[in-house]
Amino acid sequence: MSKYVFKLPDIGEGVVEGEVVQWHVAAGDAVSEDDPIVDVMTDKATVTIPSPVTGVVSSLSGEVGEMVAVGSTLVEFDSDAAAAPVSEPEPAVEPEPEAEPAPVSEPEPTPPPVPTPVAPEPVAAAAAPSGKVLASPAIRRRAREAGVDLAQVRGSGPAGRVRHADLDAYIAADGAISGAAPSAYSTKRTEVTEVKVVGLRRKIAEQMVISKSSIPHFSYFEEADVTELEA
Repeated sequence: MSKYVFKLPDIGEGVVEGEVVQWHVAAGDAVSEDDPIVDVMTDKATVTIPSPVTGVVSSLSGEVGEMVAVGSTLVEFDSDAAAAPVSEPEPAVEPEPEAEPAPVSEPEPTPPPVPTPVAPEPVAAAAAPSGKVLASPAIRRRAREAGVDLAQVRGSGPAGRVRHADLDAYIAADGAISGAAPSAYSTKRTEVTEVKVVGLRRKIAEQMVISKSSIPHFSYFEEADVTELEA
């Protein structure tokens, strides 16, 4: 076994570096030639780079989100560098011609069965709409903060739509509010999940920052009548 150093290839014209988006292998993994090993993102596209050899991954260069320059070490393999001898191909043996099969008479097509007429079933009356509760986003937010299930609130609006007055009356009457304690809701609302910004998310974030800093937030126009000043 010998050490094989694989460097980041030139994956596009004018590309000088790439961002490691995802590793498909880890140190110690056995890979075969052409197995995917890493996804690299450039300014033009995201490319999956395959393994150039068959062997065992000994080390990786670059964490997810790091930039790797073209020509720098990407992966090191423990691989057998000696090439296997190429054997001469054996001459192909021409197959003997097969005898033509005897013609098979096709059976006469049978007529399709005549479908038996089925009496139409009586149409049931349309059911009343159910499932999602009709309410505005503001009411849904209030109910979520108060721990109220809107399905338990009787709506007085059109088609049973829940209004603010309906929610106020339900909360004032303490109508079977069985949600968790406010402390539990506040704890849930303050939970934070950190997500590393890499690849396409990083590009989107960069463009949003540029748009935020360069595009005017609003335009202001004011019209004045200066007819008397010109007189």
